[in-house]
Amino acid sequence: MRKVLIVVGIVIAAIVVIVLVMKGRVAKIEDVRTAEVEMGEVTKAVVATGQIEPLSVAEVKSKIGGVVRRFFVDEGDVVRKGQKLAEIVPTATPEQLVYAREKVETARLTLERAKRKLARAEELAGKNLVAEEAVEDAETELSMAAARYDAAFAELRVLEQGAATGRSGDDGYTGSQTVGALEDMTILSPISGIVLSRDVDEGSSVIAMSSAYGGTSLMTLADVSKMHFEGYVDESDVARIHEGMPAKIFVDALPETTFAGTLTRISPHGEKQEGVVNFRVEAEIDGETSLLRTGMSADVQLVLDERKDVLTVPEGAMIYEGDSTFVEVVDETAAGGRRRVPVEAGLSDGIKTEIVEGLEEGDKVVLQ
Repeated sequence: MRKVLIVVGIVIAAIVVIVLVMKGRVAKIEDVRTAEVEMGEVTKAVVATGQIEPLSVAEVKSKIGGVVRRFFVDEGDVVRKGQKLAEIVPTATPEQLVYAREKVETARLTLERAKRKLARAEELAGKNLVAEEAVEDAETELSMAAARYDAAFAELRVLEQGAATGRSGDDGYTGSQTVGALEDMTILSPISGIVLSRDVDEGSSVIAMSSAYGGTSLMTLADVSKMHFEGYVDESDVARIHEGMPAKIFVDALPETTFAGTLTRISPHGEKQEGVVNFRVEAEIDGETSLLRTGMSADVQLVLDERKDVLTVPEGAMIYEGDSTFVEVVDETAAGGRRRVPVEAGLSDGIKTEIVEGLEEGDKVVLQ
């Protein structure tokens, strides 16, 4: 009986020891961070940071100086090419109006004299009293006089519009320069798109666009029919990318959406900013872009290599020793509750690593 009690006591003690050991191991396992081996994808990429831009941007300016009489569109409006955007009227002092009218009258008298001179030359040439060259000279003089009158009349009409004095007395005259000058007062849209900004208010003075002056910007238009990405990559990465490579575009304002695209341009010239050299890149965005807005912050992954539907573990679980690679898997039967396993690693993006051999889906690995 005594022997039986001794045996029972030994068995109970052994069970207690085993339970205590197992409890110790579970506690140790719970003290470490673990992750599960999962099926997923690994993408090795160069990242470019930038923003969304429209297909083209047009800065609208006036061919004549003056004052903005009115706008026909506002910010955010959709416009068609050739649509009226604004009307500009020149500013004119009373002295300028008097001088312009004097120029018109002088040019009109010169034109009338040139007409009479041509008539006399043609009459004399018909009687063989002057050479044909005299008729040609008179015709040239008439053409020049007509051009000067056209220019003077156009200037007067435009100044009168700005002074709100009504039209000049010679309503029957519609020279080409007059028509062109009046047309220049109406600003038409050079492209189809949307109005990004109106840069001046009605009543503001504007400077005419010329070879000497850039002119005042009235508004900015954008063709948003096709959006694209513009950004920068670090000089250490530029040698690894090339035009035509696939791109993934991530927009901060649309975190649930990934846009596919293609790298279309790499600048040949680096830009130094705060001691760091970056290269400008552009990527075309495929498919529907109606959700995108000009100026949205975005990042682009320029895909160097990609693996889909492969076993993955966090990079933090990998152990590299020389040419060998290991991970530690959770194993309650092993000392310390973990066991080192050699693995064959594939592609890594710095966050996740592909496991080619050595683990199975669902295994738990210890994060180092």
